[in-house]
Formats: sequence, C-alpha cells, structure tokens
Amino acid sequence: MKPMSNLNSAIRFVKQLLKRPMRTSEDIQLRMLQHRLLTDLTYRLPNSAKRDLFIGFKEWKRILSRKQISKTFIAGEAFVLVSTSNQIDIAKDYISANTSKHSLNMLVREELSLPSYTLKFHLLALRISLQCLFDSRRVNIALVIREVVEWAAVESEILAYKSNQYFDFTPFEKDSNALAYILIQKGIHVTKIPSPGPLFTHHSFIIGNEVIISSAYQLEEIPNFKNWNVDKINLWPPEQYHNYKLSYEHHPLAPKHTIGFYSHGEWVRRKEGHADPRLGILENEMFLLVSLRIFLAKNNQFKLIIFPHPKERNHPEFSDHYHSIFNETNYEIASFEMKSNLSFYEVNIGLMAYSTLMFERLAMGYKTLLGTALKTNFPQANSPLNNICVSDMFSLEEALLIADKETDEEFFLRNRLQNYPQTQFLEQKVTEIQK
Repeated sequence: MKPMSNLNSAIRFVKQLLKRPMRTSEDIQLRMLQHRLLTDLTYRLPNSAKRDLFIGFKEWKRILSRKQISKTFIAGEAFVLVSTSNQIDIAKDYISANTSKHSLNMLVREELSLPSYTLKFHLLALRISLQCLFDSRRVNIALVIREVVEWAAVESEILAYKSNQYFDFTPFEKDSNALAYILIQKGIHVTKIPSPGPLFTHHSFIIGNEVIISSAYQLEEIPNFKNWNVDKINLWPPEQYHNYKLSYEHHPLAPKHTIGFYSHGEWVRRKEGHADPRLGILENEMFLLVSLRIFLAKNNQFKLIIFPHPKERNHPEFSDHYHSIFNETNYEIASFEMKSNLSFYEVNIGLMAYSTLMFERLAMGYKTLLGTALKTNFPQANSPLNNICVSDMFSLEEALLIADKETDEEFFLRNRLQNYPQTQFLEQKVTEIQK
C-alpha cells in the first residue's frame, strides 16, 4: 500500500505545480520548480514529439507498459539514481572512488514502475493527455505522467529500506529538483552529481543538500547562480578519472605536429531527432572541420586524428561524412580501441566544439582549443576558457601554430588556465553559496 500512498502524494504535489502560473508572492522554490518542470530542455523524447498531439496518451501507455523488475536492496545503504542500466557501473565506481560507500543500491529511471496504479493517477494522466492536444509545452507536460511514477518508486524504495542518503546521477533531468524537494521533505540527504560540463545549461537552479563539482569552469559559474538551495559543495575529479588516471601518472608527452578533433557527434544526434542543447555544437563542429581541412592543406607537416563519438561509429554515413571533408589531407580516424580519455597524449593539441572530454583533457593538463564561430553563452565572459577559443580561420591557424611550439605548462600559463589541471583544481576553495 505504501507505493500507492507515495504515488498519491506525488500527484498532489504535481497538481500544485501544474494548476496555474504562480504569483511572484508565492514560494520561490515552488515557482522555480514549476518553471523547470514545464519549460526545461529534456532529452527523454525526440524533437518530433513536440508536434505529436497524442504524446500524452503515448506516455500514459508507455509507463503502464513498463515491466515490474524485482530487485533486492541492502537496508540502510545509500540509493543512486541513473538514467539507463549501462550507467550503473560508472556511477557505482565513481561514488565508491570518492566516498567511503561501497555498498550502493542502484535505481534505473527507465526501469522504475509500480505494482499498480490508483484512480487518481489515471485521472491525472487523462487530464494531461487532453491538455497535450492543444498545449505547445506538450513534451514537458506529457513527461509528468512518467515522472510522478518515478518519484513514487524512488521514494518508496528509499523509505522501505530505511536509507537516508540519495545520490542523483541524473540532475540534468527537468524533474530532478522536484524529486529532490520531495525527498528532502522526508529527511533524506540529496547529493547531486552533474557532469563536468557547464552548469548553466541545466543547473542554474538546484535543490539539494550537496552538489559535486568536477571542473574548474563550474567553480567560475557558481557566483552567478542566485537560486541554488544547497548546503555544501564538494570537489571531485571528472566522472571516469579513476579509470584513466594511471595513464597520465607521468604525463606522457604528445608528438609535435599532431591535432586531435574530438567529436560530439552532433550531426548524428540531429539526424536522430535529439533536442538541440543550444550550445552551437553542430555549427561550431562544422566550422572546425572545414577550417581544419584548409589548415592541413596549407600546413602538410601536421597530422589530424579524429576521435568519433560512439554514436557515429555505427551510422551508415560515418566514413563518408569525414572522408568527404578530409580527402587528400593527412588524417586518420582513431581506432575503436583508442579510447579518447585514455589517449590524450596521442595528439599535441585537442580541438572540439563542446564535449565533457574538453574538461577531462584540460584536467589532465593537455593543450586544448575550442571552436566558437557561433557565439553562445559558453564560455562566460570572465572565464579564461575564452583565451583558448577560436572563431575564424585566422585565429585557428595562429592558435595551432603557437600551441604546437609550446610545452603543456607554457600553454596553460599563457592562457591563465593554471587552475584547470586536476591537482590544482582539487586544491581550490569552494565559493560560498548565496541562498
């Protein structure tokens, strides 16, 4: 009966957020939760869902069709929420490497369901499904149908196994703060674990007891956030640091005249209908590729190694995509065995439009340049990352030629990136949070 009670509580809470636009006189946390739930960017549905009038009914059917997966958890141990099952080991290893916790209860968002559903749930799902027929926010609204079920399932498991600690490995989801709000009300300690990338994309508003910061750039962002409801910030290395740190123990030197392009695979993501993260990634990746072709033709002593995103390798247009750009230049595509974050020393200068690899490569102390032909909010104006941005062919060529002659230490010193390598980052003092 307890899961049903938690489901009905979640429904009452979400009705409060959905009922009407909140007035400025109302609770700031609830107003921010409402805004995020209804307007935040989400990757859980494809772009085409924005035009699907029946998306609410489909979400209703989808959550009812989820199979009940029976799991045994350890009483009293912390719970961890991940998006999909292939993240279980990554999250478990990361948290264990940075805490004293080695027995963790893993919850997978896409597997969460309930044994049965109340009439109140079906009435909510019907109301939302009908609203999706005419509301332009239908994607965000439709997802509420599965979100309330996931909230109830998470809360039920944590309470049933008498745990008081919860790690959220999915804080980029639009309902992450709403779930945190519910759990904190029940006395559960909530720790948010964002990726090393920019916080402003999903985390300018946070509810949680603790937030894990894993890049120097994030520390630069924090003073700009006035709606962080957080008690504590901890600094951890990037997500998979424990898997590759030994590869860089003695900082292997990269060969001169080598450039690495680290792809975000944005051209494939768009073809598959993924949401646009509004970071100019597609445009800036194309700028870098076209500019690199010109640079290689002019400076034939350089070699380019392309590190594809895993999404690209199985795409039928993968080989043609790069061959059509770099035919007759000195380039190669990294082999499947050459893992990007295990081989930073294979290239002297890394180039990318945007990727969490950018922060991992900088954390390991290797030269990196960012393509910013299409200006966005990243990097922010006062960040030293602006010193490694290239926005046209001239600045790209100049930056590559200068960086190729420098040591890694000289590069970081010239560009004021001394706080970005891992050791220096972890020694920094955390900025105070304004509540």
